[in-house]
Amino acid sequence: MTKQYLNPKQALDIEPAAERNIAGMTECCLDVNGKNAAIMKGRGSFTWWLIWFVSMCLMVGLPLSFIGGSIEAGVKAYFGLVAILLLGFGTPLNFWCIRVWRHQLPLRFNRKTRKVYLHFRGKTYITDWDTIRAYLTVQSGLTGVGAPIRDPQINIEFDQGTDKPLTVFLLGTDRLDMTDEQQAATFWEYIRRYMEEGPEAVPAPDLDIWRPAEKGELLKLHWPFPILRSKNELFWPFDIAVFFPIRVVWFLISYPTEVLYYHLAKRIKVDPFPPEMEEPCKCDDGASS
Repeated sequence: MTKQYLNPKQALDIEPAAERNIAGMTECCLDVNGKNAAIMKGRGSFTWWLIWFVSMCLMVGLPLSFIGGSIEAGVKAYFGLVAILLLGFGTPLNFWCIRVWRHQLPLRFNRKTRKVYLHFRGKTYITDWDTIRAYLTVQSGLTGVGAPIRDPQINIEFDQGTDKPLTVFLLGTDRLDMTDEQQAATFWEYIRRYMEEGPEAVPAPDLDIWRPAEKGELLKLHWPFPILRSKNELFWPFDIAVFFPIRVVWFLISYPTEVLYYHLAKRIKVDPFPPEMEEPCKCDDGASS
């Protein structure tokens, strides 16, 4: 299939939009997470949900381990579950998610130099924005459990000195009111308008997702109280009987997740941008993204 390369000077007939794919923005530079980083990093990411799943199994497994057996048998069953979870999920968490978190730097779109920078495996690749080779695709695949998925993508090619270019994939937005093709197009238009018109031409990105909740906020994020949250008195019994127990269970699972994620985010040493990417992003006021 012939690639339909995008013209960075030509606007698409769609409003710009971005979600978790933006890692940072200044007057000079826009940092965009690649596909893997967009999936793995940030609160609500695959990493966060992986921790949540382990927390859920540990919480649910504790009472189930003691059903129909002695205390000794229950303790053995529970710690057996812990060992399985650590072996089954601890390894990919450490060697896959955390590796991406630490080492995969965002693409950097620089309005001042009119360049796009990619740091990959210790080398920095640079392409001109005005002659960028970018095209939209929808990649089909399967999840780990076999469910079909379709990923709207922006594909950007970098010259690596061979016949085959180095292609980087950027995820589009995740909008239920758009087709897959539109989800890719709306994010491209976001990048394009930023580079052509500046940050004032696009909606401000929500960067809170890349920051862990503050320590003082961890407890109240999923706090199940007060018990009565319904404004309609007729729903109070239903609220107490159904939603309150659900909120309690969600809190018992999610609070340990938030605590662990907080400490990971604070302690993981992320690779810095190399000088050839960092220095050109210093704006007139000396600030850098």
